[in-house]
Amino acid sequence: MKDLMRFSHPKLADFAWPHCEIRGARPGPRLCISAGVHVNEVSAIEAAVRLQKLFRPQALAGSVSIIPLLNQPARFHYSEYVCPLDGKNINFTFPGRPDGTFSDLLCQAVMNEWTAGADCYVDLHGGDLRENVCRYSIYQRTGDEAFDAHARALARCFDAQVILGLPPASMLHPGRPPTGFARDGRYAVMSEAGSHGLVEESCVEFHVNGVLNIARYLGMIDEPSEPFRNTRNACNDNIWVEAPADGEFFANIEPGDRVARNQLLGGVRDLFGEPVAELRSPADGIVLWRMTHPTLRKGMWALAIATEEPAV
Repeated sequence: MKDLMRFSHPKLADFAWPHCEIRGARPGPRLCISAGVHVNEVSAIEAAVRLQKLFRPQALAGSVSIIPLLNQPARFHYSEYVCPLDGKNINFTFPGRPDGTFSDLLCQAVMNEWTAGADCYVDLHGGDLRENVCRYSIYQRTGDEAFDAHARALARCFDAQVILGLPPASMLHPGRPPTGFARDGRYAVMSEAGSHGLVEESCVEFHVNGVLNIARYLGMIDEPSEPFRNTRNACNDNIWVEAPADGEFFANIEPGDRVARNQLLGGVRDLFGEPVAELRSPADGIVLWRMTHPTLRKGMWALAIATEEPAV
């Protein structure tokens, strides 16, 4: 079934969300999938579009619900990261709030209307206009061993370079979908892959195969999965690294690279080509993403590093 979904709050009433619902021939779990929180992350959006045709009702146990583009106000505006109606990053606004602006209300509607009763919510991301992103997935750690083990297993369904378990302290503030859902004892996973606002076939396949693997893990489909090729390194936090000075940042590293504490990650030059500052790694870890447009102001995010879990 394909329709235009509307949410109940009057401040959301001017928008309708393209929505695909696939109901299986047998009872089973409910899986909700979205993309387009950031409208330039088009490999993720394309994956959500393709997934609508890959779940066959006759072979499906349960139901799958897909919204391929959540940030409707940003469509055709190509705004990076934020919703143009309120300037907020929807990705860091979960679980939302009833007295908030459009982004807050949308997050509440996603959690409490669309995904109500879902066994898992998967939000697909990766590669805005000025970004290059490695292949990784995110879940929220809570300190509850049983909850965290299941959340981690869902995130490991993606053939990722990094499986990032956010620290429990993340739940003290609004955050990504896995954070907002975990505060309610519910499961959500994010996937990241892509670059420069381009549809990249390998990144589309990363998202698609990861979602299908989650459906397999939940017992919704029986088809064999693709083999895993990446290491799925377990990481327990991520450090966002700021540009040390105004200027043009040129990186020595790329997403997926391992780096050591104090390693030179790149340098900032002025418009005469003269060096202004160095950027060194604050920790050992794996580069998650970096900004690809060199022009950065001091204090702007230049890249992020995931820190690995201690070896057991």
